[in-house]
Amino acid sequence: MAFLLCLPAGLLQAQVQSRLSHQVTGLDQPVQLTIETDDGEDLSPDLTPLEQDFEILSRSTQQSISVINGEMTSKRSLNLTLLPLRSGSLTIPAIQVADQTTQPLTLQVEQQTQQEAEATKQALIELNLNKDSAYLEEQILLTLKLYQAKGVRGESLDPPEPSLDDTQISLIHEDRYSSRKDGVDYRVVERVYALFARQTGILTLDGVKFRGRSGGSRDPFTAFFSNGFPSHQQAGRIIRAESNPVSLEILPIPQEFTGERWLPAKNLQIVENGIDNEMVLAGSPITRRVMIIADGVMSNQLPNIEQSMPSGLKLYPESPHLNDKPNRSGISSSLQQSLTLIATDPGRYTLPPIEVPWWNTETRQQEIARLPAKEISFMPNPAGMANQAQPSVAAQTSQQNLSAENPATPDPESADDFPWMATLFGLAWLITVSAWWFSSRRKQPAKPVTIKEPSQQRSNQPELENVLQQLAEAYQTKDGQAARDAWLHWALLSWPDNPPNNLSRLARRCHPDLAQAVNALERAIYSPNSEISWSDFEILKLIEAKDSRQSADKAEQNLLIPLNP
Repeated sequence: MAFLLCLPAGLLQAQVQSRLSHQVTGLDQPVQLTIETDDGEDLSPDLTPLEQDFEILSRSTQQSISVINGEMTSKRSLNLTLLPLRSGSLTIPAIQVADQTTQPLTLQVEQQTQQEAEATKQALIELNLNKDSAYLEEQILLTLKLYQAKGVRGESLDPPEPSLDDTQISLIHEDRYSSRKDGVDYRVVERVYALFARQTGILTLDGVKFRGRSGGSRDPFTAFFSNGFPSHQQAGRIIRAESNPVSLEILPIPQEFTGERWLPAKNLQIVENGIDNEMVLAGSPITRRVMIIADGVMSNQLPNIEQSMPSGLKLYPESPHLNDKPNRSGISSSLQQSLTLIATDPGRYTLPPIEVPWWNTETRQQEIARLPAKEISFMPNPAGMANQAQPSVAAQTSQQNLSAENPATPDPESADDFPWMATLFGLAWLITVSAWWFSSRRKQPAKPVTIKEPSQQRSNQPELENVLQQLAEAYQTKDGQAARDAWLHWALLSWPDNPPNNLSRLARRCHPDLAQAVNALERAIYSPNSEISWSDFEILKLIEAKDSRQSADKAEQNLLIPLNP
């Protein structure tokens, strides 16, 4: 009892201890720091003092309870995996835990030996830019190559960080392959990034950091049953690598560019589809599809199609469809826009040219992508002419009403002729009534109406067979343009009074199975890079099925014809 009274008061309190797994280590070798308390309280110390000389790779907690001679004791420990950041004699500072602190510890970190220096070749990183300078919003390609020797397992790879804030960076390609460099076999991870800077100045990308592990055990159960954290041998050697920094100059928009919208690109073209030299009726809509295709630019940078139409022609543009396709050499983009044209009056109209100024980043010169002016004729629409004829009748009726409201002053000479003219009209009326009465008495019963099939189908039968043969050959040879012409010719023979003037309208008139084939052909023609297999449809069978359905429909209609039409 006297001995216990002589002990310091601090030893009677809960004890906090700290220990290292090794007193000496290498620069790339982690060590384990254990902080332990015997009061079972939660361990949440401030570890900021450790971050000056160490990187905390991992942390875990462990609690144990034991009963000795009927007394229960509880211990809780905090396990930290530390990686030295420099060589020399490093101090683990005192760490505050509740109202107590741990004892400072010393760790000796040795310089790399020759063998350890050779181990640094186990991981390498290279950064490369495809140009030394670029204009605002011009595509910049950054290539990152990570070389990992056999046995190296990657844990983290930092993404590139541009120094200019307003810079967009996107990963557009990743590849993995094997390569030999300086006599060492590596597994290579290659990543390509696309950068678009929207601020002038020097754009710098600092070194990208990699951390991996070489050797050790990969079995997580072994690590768990080894005091809650992996031992030094199981953890293996930490492998670190850092790339070289790269930079380039971002130039302002050149004064030689005269366009309204700055558009730097590697390549840019304009193509169209939907308007051919065919008959178009006034008042009927026709769709013109325009596509801008570009390399080295994002689709949201491409301008919308804007045009001023001549008098008598109305333009209804639809919302554009944007598409970006990344690949190893950069970003390919497209803007597709449908323009619906309606002519209010028949005649020949000239569509103005479409021009898009852009800056060629390869030649560093301004160029203009251009669709030339196009002429299109609109024929008079019979339905429209009938509607135009109605105002004339209304005008005549209005004129007659006006005459009735404002009668002309009778001529004195014509007033003398009125009696005998009235007598003459009266006699004519009596004769007309008598003739109608006799004809109604002698009228024979009407003969039944005979419904005949249209002779035009039979007269066009040789031409129809020729068109079907051309359609089958076009599908066999996979000639999309020839298939399109054959479809429109077939449509003209099928609907001679009002033929559809494009594939879209033809599809709307066809059975769903046949419409699917027509739509597939149109999409393939409009999108050259489309993977739609339009030529796999059995066209002749689909048309034969369509004719069979139409014949059945006609037969059903004939049965419903009234006996007394």
